[in-house]
Amino acid sequence: MVTIDGGHMGRQQSKSGETETIGQIVCFAQDGEYFFNKGIKFYRHRDLYKAKKYFQRAVSFDPQEPVFLCQLAAVLAELGEFEESNLLLIQVVENLEPEMYECYYFLANNYAYLGLFHEAKKYAKLYLKYSPDGEFYEDTEDLLELLSIESNILHGTHESEDEDDLIIKQEYARKLLEDGKLEEASRELQILIKEYPEFWSAFNNLALAQFYLGNVNKAIKLSQDVLKKNTGNLHALCNLAVFYHFLGRRHEVDTLVKSLAVVYPIDMDHRSKLGVTYALIGKYEEAFKWLRWLQKYGYDGDAAFYYWLSVSAYYTNRKQLAYDAWQKVIKLNPEKKGAEPWLKVKTNDKNQTEKYSLIEQFKGSDNEEKKLLILLLLMRAGNVTSLQELQTYILSNKEAPYVQEFVNLMLNKLTNNNHEVSSTIGDGLQVIDTLAHHAHWSQAIEQKCYMLWFRVLLNGKKAETRFKNSEAWAAAIEYCCLRAEEFNVTQREIAEKYQISTSTLRKYMNLVTNLV
Repeated sequence: MVTIDGGHMGRQQSKSGETETIGQIVCFAQDGEYFFNKGIKFYRHRDLYKAKKYFQRAVSFDPQEPVFLCQLAAVLAELGEFEESNLLLIQVVENLEPEMYECYYFLANNYAYLGLFHEAKKYAKLYLKYSPDGEFYEDTEDLLELLSIESNILHGTHESEDEDDLIIKQEYARKLLEDGKLEEASRELQILIKEYPEFWSAFNNLALAQFYLGNVNKAIKLSQDVLKKNTGNLHALCNLAVFYHFLGRRHEVDTLVKSLAVVYPIDMDHRSKLGVTYALIGKYEEAFKWLRWLQKYGYDGDAAFYYWLSVSAYYTNRKQLAYDAWQKVIKLNPEKKGAEPWLKVKTNDKNQTEKYSLIEQFKGSDNEEKKLLILLLLMRAGNVTSLQELQTYILSNKEAPYVQEFVNLMLNKLTNNNHEVSSTIGDGLQVIDTLAHHAHWSQAIEQKCYMLWFRVLLNGKKAETRFKNSEAWAAAIEYCCLRAEEFNVTQREIAEKYQISTSTLRKYMNLVTNLV
């Protein structure tokens, strides 16, 4: 029988009276200190979940040890469990070790992350008061400066209850925005900014609501106004970058990206915003850096976070990470199964459902512009089989001659067969190529431009209009489409993009208007 004997060599009396050596007895006392040291080891290796587990075990052995509680609180904060972290920190400074002043610094950070700026300022000032030579003194001063920028909304005159009420109202408006209730969200946010004219978060969310509603000019102006009054506001910078990206204003996007490149936010949600913004504007390497960092350190993101993490991972050739992140999306939103954002680029797989759905859309549509658009999309997808199927269908159903011409032209571009097409259809495709070269929009806006052009093309063909100047036609189509969508764009801007004069642009705009 082996027993623990204080780490000494154990001896046992045998039945015969002889003393027997029964082996080395190793002392293995698993006390709070043991689990705390294990936790520290995992913490240093940034395995936060295991560190949390061992620190909790240490606290269970000695719940009155302030160092154990403080270290557990630090890990909880890094995992985004700010409320639980705060409870432990307050227990330390109020009941166990009032002179452990670093707890005030950690409390200030936690409340800042929660958006409760009044509480954050209170604890930051307590740290500066009691620990003027402390390790975190400069960091606390920086935090106070940041808080003064983010929370000027209160001008120092409101109590914390007013601020908490403000946060609740903001969260309600944000939820409306997330649920797609854009008009309601806009009304709530407009009420907020009237009451709190420097509540930048409400302005930024209102800008998003206006953008989603199609009021792009208003969205841009709101963001610009925030930046005039609150220089460097991260959400406004990110929003503007996205707005300009979808407007194709690459110079402005590049300028904003340079500003964002030097930003290193301390707030987890700000880091998420930065990563998602990079993904939205196609800067996938930068997006992956921020989003992956957050995931590695335990950030509990929503479905949108994992969506953009999967996208940025996929387009930086980290396919397994992309698939793993997408599983998180499906877990949070099961209806997204099979809707991976990168599937649309797999255009050579003839078994894809999307291709056959386009065929069904073609057969079920009476809209001639839509039919031409479908043929164009199938050509761009490299789907010869589907185009050949539709070519047979078009001939057997005696579709209009220009539809027959167009499917022949699409097949010709993929197979190099010499189908004869009229000069009008050929010139029309040249305009599409010019649009694709110059205009970099979201898929929805791009397709609206093509639909508008097909309408002009079909009506112009009947009127025997010539379409030789592809640059001018493309510029006119882009301008008219964007103005119809209420985008903030000038004639000079479009004319310069296509290297034509504004007078030429106006001439072709009139032609477009007459042919719509």
